[in-house]
Amino acid sequence: MNKSGFIFFIAAIIFLISGCQKAGSNDELAKAQVQVSALGSSFSIPTLDGYEVSYIQHKFPSKDKQGNFIGDNQEVLVTYTKNKGKLEKLTKEQKASNEREIIYGPYQGETLIEITYSNNQVDLNDADIIGISGNQVQKIKKDDYTFLAFNTSKGSITLKFNSLDEDTILSIAQQVVNENK
Repeated sequence: MNKSGFIFFIAAIIFLISGCQKAGSNDELAKAQVQVSALGSSFSIPTLDGYEVSYIQHKFPSKDKQGNFIGDNQEVLVTYTKNKGKLEKLTKEQKASNEREIIYGPYQGETLIEITYSNNQVDLNDADIIGISGNQVQKIKKDDYTFLAFNTSKGSITLKFNSLDEDTILSIAQQVVNENK
């Protein structure tokens, strides 16, 4: 095999492997959505253009001293990064946690967006109220972070943005509001 043929062969293998990894990742996300839906929530994990899901966790309700759940508060946290890296190895503490279940990831990458679904209503103290797609959305800007929260018929969604511009924040928030009314 000549040199250019060998380079083409290696490039084709790399392209094939990267495509398979992406497909596997999409299958994992589909399984994560099934798990989230099984919680009885109507929350749909958003697909955000230009961002990749890097982590999904289910946080269980608090427990009393006997280990029984107190209340029924369920939360799902989804984090997004611009460029998802390698899958991180879970620590023993993460694997053995009785406070949360890691559904997807964690993958390496700087977290730029966090979306938390809760089956309880939320109220951000001292928040401004803005309108997005006909919904009242609470907004707080703190240093490089912007927090948005809105209530739905079955709970609430809180969004945390890290160092993103206002147009991007509002565009993503509109998508999330429209998908989870």
